[in-house]
Amino acid sequence: MDQIIGEFALDLVAPGCTPGAGWWGVRISFMEDISQAMPYLNAELKPAEYYRNGNVLLWDNGGKRYAFRPHEIDIGPVEDREEAQRLGAEIVGMVRDIWSRRGEIEPDFRGRIAPPTVLQILKLLPGTNCKECGCLTCMAYAAALIQGQTEPSKCVWLAQESCVKLAGLLGKDTV
Repeated sequence: MDQIIGEFALDLVAPGCTPGAGWWGVRISFMEDISQAMPYLNAELKPAEYYRNGNVLLWDNGGKRYAFRPHEIDIGPVEDREEAQRLGAEIVGMVRDIWSRRGEIEPDFRGRIAPPTVLQILKLLPGTNCKECGCLTCMAYAAALIQGQTEPSKCVWLAQESCVKLAGLLGKDTV
């Protein structure tokens, strides 16, 4: 594959989390899968956050946040279509350039593990809402675990098998 991104579509999108914010996001969509370019992008775009298990690379540059996914690149915030088109053309050009130089670049496969979701952790908890952990509910306890505000050992009803799975989700050796 000589050119990683061929034709692409560019759309302005309203920010879903803050409607009426006065700014836009850009979504660049393409048919090609850029997954194989992610380690090269991770090596070249610093500082980047590469989440291998989610197949996404996040990069902050010039007050903009870029999210690279297999078939799209999202950019935000942008003020108008003119800025969106300029940034879109620049980032596609940059991805193409990095891909064309991949023979000269040491790929960086290191990445972060995306944090678990509250629901992933909640499924491992006993669901008693006993409050013995210091939280009002098991769901609140799961959220506190993700944020590092409590420890897994605070749940006295957690089964050993769930302890092992929870340690894996939280990226710890033991709980």
